[in-house]
Amino acid sequence: MDNSDSFYSKCRLWLSQFFVKLAIRFKWHKASYYTAQELNQMLTASFPQTIPLSLANTDGQVVINNAELSMPASENKLHIQLYCGFSLSVVNHDIYRSHLIVSGTVTPIYSPSEKAICIKDMQLSDLRLVNDDYAFIESTTQIATLFVPKSFKYLLLSTMSITLSVLKGVVPNELINYLELFSSGSKQQVLDYHKKDIAQLVLAKVEQQDWRYLLDESDFEEQLFAEFGQEVAVENEHLVFKFHLDE
Repeated sequence: MDNSDSFYSKCRLWLSQFFVKLAIRFKWHKASYYTAQELNQMLTASFPQTIPLSLANTDGQVVINNAELSMPASENKLHIQLYCGFSLSVVNHDIYRSHLIVSGTVTPIYSPSEKAICIKDMQLSDLRLVNDDYAFIESTTQIATLFVPKSFKYLLLSTMSITLSVLKGVVPNELINYLELFSSGSKQQVLDYHKKDIAQLVLAKVEQQDWRYLLDESDFEEQLFAEFGQEVAVENEHLVFKFHLDE
């Protein structure tokens, strides 16, 4: 009985898939529609992604932890929010970290030759700091001690508060000027200094090859679009996979 049930199940599956393909070929089925919720479920496997931030005498990185898509009514672009972590370190010691929300829009396109869904023309609209328990900025006293020899550091700590001025002649003036950013204790001020670099990195990352979604031809729905798909577009709060463009 079990083998018979299995056989009939396979037959029903084969027939249903056959008729779906037939419907597409004869233009009875012209498009498939995906909601933002379905797209976000597909995105989860793509994260996290780490982007190094190249800075003189300082190590930085942006980690894209997650992304969320939405499709507001009457718009033909995907709205995207990236939930990121941003950190800076000097001599392997964290001096700054924060969570960021990066918002923007992207245009989805389909590449039939690659059988991949790509995004292009990302436009950033906002990059803002999240004030939560993760946010941290090191004091200038602690930063200065990172560069002072241990024996000298203990002597100074016992007699005075170390400031960045004691580093003159020890580290490059360029680095001292940069570390002065931290003297205010303002996480926003440090972020503002790096905003342009972070925005450029995110834009470059999003349009790189590894942000293309290659259709999984072992999945029947994706295999259908790989075989018959011609275009993707955002319409009426859905991402539309179009099989025919002649009507």
